[in-house]
Amino acid sequence: MRITTTNMPVDVSVHPARRLALFEMHGVITVPDAIDGLRSFVEHPLFDPGLVMLTDARHVDDVVASFIGIVGGAHRSRALFCNFRQEAHNVIYAPQDVAFGMARVMQQVVEPLSYLRFDILRDETEALANAGQDELSFDALYAALSHPAG
Repeated sequence: MRITTTNMPVDVSVHPARRLALFEMHGVITVPDAIDGLRSFVEHPLFDPGLVMLTDARHVDDVVASFIGIVGGAHRSRALFCNFRQEAHNVIYAPQDVAFGMARVMQQVVEPLSYLRFDILRDETEALANAGQDELSFDALYAALSHPAG
């Protein structure tokens, strides 16, 4: 079963059969957008903290955030982090410099406050493999999710 929650510019879909929570980011992303994406997953009816969280940031045009903003957002999100009582795997595919850099800053701030652990990658195939997906591109993953086998 798949249920999608749309929180533009972050769309969250949960795919229990694949052990996957997929976050699609589009346009300009802010700290509140990122927090809302995590909140959408935690409040999702199919929430499972053991699912791999995979973020597709290919279509991020800009990130409006500062270091202080990220630190403040992480501290405001501590109640959300409590839903993860053991290490939770996050894979972020961020091929562009701005999204990649901000994801690394977020990693450095969030990991000490939570059990969330991040792999931030520029290689699409590597990101999908790290998330336990067999597809070689996000386009192939989206096609497979739209038309599941069986």
